[in-house]
Amino acid sequence: MIGRFAKGLLCCSFLTIGGMIQSQESLILKGVVDGFDEEQNVPSLLHVRHFSAPAIGHGEWLTEALVLEDGSFTCDLGTLSDVAWLEFSAPPWSWMVLVRPDEPATLHLSPGGNVSNRLMQVSGNARWEGKHPSTFLDSLARFQADRMDELALPLLLKSEGIQHGSQDSLDALLQRAQVDFYQLWKAGEDWMTSQVFEDLRWRALWSWELGLGRSQKALDSMWNAWNASRPVQHLEERLASPGWFDGWVVRHDRWWKHREVDEARMNEAIFLADMDTLGSAMGSSWVGASSEDLAAAWLIKAMDAPDELTSRVWETMPFSRTFQDLYKTWMADRLVGRTGDRPTNIRWTLPNGYLDSLGGECPGRWVVMLVVRNGSASASREREIFSEIAENQTFKEICWLVLSVDATEEDWRSSLSARRSIKEQLVWLGNNPKHYEALGIRTIPQVISVDPQGFLSNKIQALPSQGLESEAERLLKRIGRRY
Repeated sequence: MIGRFAKGLLCCSFLTIGGMIQSQESLILKGVVDGFDEEQNVPSLLHVRHFSAPAIGHGEWLTEALVLEDGSFTCDLGTLSDVAWLEFSAPPWSWMVLVRPDEPATLHLSPGGNVSNRLMQVSGNARWEGKHPSTFLDSLARFQADRMDELALPLLLKSEGIQHGSQDSLDALLQRAQVDFYQLWKAGEDWMTSQVFEDLRWRALWSWELGLGRSQKALDSMWNAWNASRPVQHLEERLASPGWFDGWVVRHDRWWKHREVDEARMNEAIFLADMDTLGSAMGSSWVGASSEDLAAAWLIKAMDAPDELTSRVWETMPFSRTFQDLYKTWMADRLVGRTGDRPTNIRWTLPNGYLDSLGGECPGRWVVMLVVRNGSASASREREIFSEIAENQTFKEICWLVLSVDATEEDWRSSLSARRSIKEQLVWLGNNPKHYEALGIRTIPQVISVDPQGFLSNKIQALPSQGLESEAERLLKRIGRRY
């Protein structure tokens, strides 16, 4: 599977959200944050992102929801015409959920069971009250996981040709599991309230059959049955259903690694800008394929294995505007937080409580930031060395900032009190996932550098204890101490 969103879709529960009050103007989601113990920071603010292009994991941040002292929150989601994929984020926790336009239930968000040192994208748990398709999909996922654990050893031994008890008992075990799964899967048909949910139900069956090691012929037959059950849609419309696209990707995953692929003919197709030649060069499965199928195949490759050939295909081949836009959006998203990107609208809090920005704090200068958080022993050690480097007059042409990503104001105050001198420039970025992504913040401690034009740079990125001072010296020498 490819892309952060698609990977999250496979490993998270198929849960949705509720608590929505419908009005003529907007949908108001009601929810509760609960399940956090005394040692965990209870989120005070939830950031909400809508995945408008789920096939490529592209989303736009919509709004923030304030969590009250009792854990309750409301969120204005505007007008929804169909089921929508949303992410609720309170770093490090993230909840991927489905929203129906007329959802009557209330969303409950709680921390997940797995503790992680990551700053973002740690999967939390979501639950709701009342009948909903996600109840069925979640139970189906649990059933599948439990049975696959039970069948793992027998299936492995069978694939290796090793006798494991009697063949009759193994066949009976597999047959019973198949019957139980299919009965449960079939019973969920009445639960599905939209094509998005129905595709997720079929995706569960597809995953089950793959796990059992079904032949390609059997999988092809199931895929045909799946698509025959769906309404007639253009491929662009089907891409809006993550369950369907996930199955499509699995079906054609890593097609560029097949023996039939002829790179020389691909180059010929690019030279001629000819779709038929491109399809035949991709292998027998793609001969006579529609331009939409070919575009989707190259979109998969762009997300999973981008290279010069892929770029040339997208620059040359006459793919539809829809797919061209998806590709451009994916490439733009891929750059966010990386070298060469220009973060905008980054706001932080100064020690005096005023708001400022990257451009306002250090206009027209190289900026080097050390990301810290209260309670991190390694961040504290690096901060000591960082302050010594920043106070060295050799590096006065560089703007040195200590960037706090403390989750609470109390922790921010603790970080403030730990300043070794008032000369240390310390700012509070807060616990904002939008800013984390824009600056490429992935760990604590971390060094981030920005050039005088405001673009992220890799010229200085070593931690203070691992060569930051040497990198700064090389940079100043290279630019002649003037910029």
